Amino acid sequence: MTNSIKVYSTQVTEKWSDEVFDGLMRVIPQDLRDRVLEENGWEKQHGSLARKLMLWHGMNEMGANMNDLFECLEFTKSGKPYIIDAPHFSLANDGAVAVCAISETSILGIDVERLKPLNLSDYREKMTYLEWREIYSHIIPLRRFYEFWTIKESVLKADGEQENVDIKEIYIQPDIAFFNAKNWYINPAELDYYGYVCFLVSSNPHADIEVIDVDLPLLFESQIAENRL
Repeated sequence: MTNSIKVYSTQVTEKWSDEVFDGLMRVIPQDLRDRVLEENGWEKQHGSLARKLMLWHGMNEMGANMNDLFECLEFTKSGKPYIIDAPHFSLANDGAVAVCAISETSILGIDVERLKPLNLSDYREKMTYLEWREIYSHIIPLRRFYEFWTIKESVLKADGEQENVDIKEIYIQPDIAFFNAKNWYINPAELDYYGYVCFLVSSNPHADIEVIDVDLPLLFESQIAENRL
């Protein structure tokens, strides 16, 4: 069986109307709605909701009934969500850009980051000496830093076992990251959104990655229409 991974992605460029937002919120259970509303600001709320809706859509495309599966959503001690006897998945968002990776064959983790200005020296203790040498020798040091950062965050999500981890303990080689006695295979996810970096890691090599951009209000227009009634 091939290592096929689907990555659903979306960018919400402006705040949804109350009608659209409320209609989309009705797709997910109340406890997940509460998690969305805990986020500060519309961009984070929309991103949090978007990644859950893409999970709903992706699982349905694979033949799973998410109305039932959402009720079976569990979390590891580190906060990793999973569903027993369902395909593996990983979710991420930075503001209103959200991604959802799904695979029937590989344990995986995904992360997305916007290239925000920052003082790289503040993060010196988060990287190994070799990683910092590569960051500062790169033509765009900030971008290389964020590439390393998203890879490390993806590894933590894929592993899902360790709490309060020093991400310096994640060792990155060109195509493999090593952590918690496991190899994780590194794959870039090419998004069409300017100024963002996205990577995923999988437990199996040679991933066949399909990135699918989705328009959530269009995808769930029937649910939004039902909310009007």
